[in-house]
Amino acid sequence: MPVVPVTGRAWLRVAAVGCIALVVQEGILNGLIVGGAHPDAFLLLAVAAGLVAGPQQGAVIAFVVGLVADLFVLTPFGLSSLVYVLVAFGAGTAASLPGGRAPYGFQMTVALAGGVVGTLLFEGIGALLGQPKLPAHQLVVVAAVVGIANVVLVIPASAALSRAINIGPPRDLGAVSGGSAAR
Repeated sequence: MPVVPVTGRAWLRVAAVGCIALVVQEGILNGLIVGGAHPDAFLLLAVAAGLVAGPQQGAVIAFVVGLVADLFVLTPFGLSSLVYVLVAFGAGTAASLPGGRAPYGFQMTVALAGGVVGTLLFEGIGALLGQPKLPAHQLVVVAAVVGIANVVLVIPASAALSRAINIGPPRDLGAVSGGSAAR
């Protein structure tokens, strides 16, 4: 997929997708608790940003998503941004590698890996910053819940971000540019 520059209007659409993710996270996913863990819509957006926008632009989108996510968690400000940037860059790098692959299967695999790696990075970097550590068995549950939720939700999340960044094929303006064109 060719990388399309994220324009000012696209940033507004990405912000709208982020607002929808916030509502879904706070309204639905935080209440969907499995084994003491719930899915993370913002980490999912970071993975989708890397898949859709490529490693560099995906990392920028993930950074902004992480700053918003940090407003809702009791961790050092910027921790989510750092983790999301790393995950988005990894997802974008994996997506930019040459080779034929099934698009949905590949996205789901990257989403699973991104969910697990993102959870482990969040825990590891948090521990370095003095955050309380989860017991190992709980960390496995959290990584599994986040990874599986990412697999289920990556296709619609990628589609929403793709639509937000690139609103569709360019229109043929040749038919409307001349004043004497037949209608």
